[in-house]
Amino acid sequence: MSEKSSLESLKALRALQSAATKTIERKRRLGQYWVVWDGQKPLIVNPENGDAPVK
Repeated sequence: MSEKSSLESLKALRALQSAATKTIERKRRLGQYWVVWDGQKPLIVNPENGDAPVK
């Protein structure tokens, strides 16, 4: 992988991380749930439950 493509990959990764962070924060403020992957299954995260995943 060239240095240019590595820099492009890092830019893309940072953009995705920023978008995800902003989206989760917006959902938290609005009291909406979101879904995360724990490595084995999807988990619903509900801000009304103190951000604890619902299993």
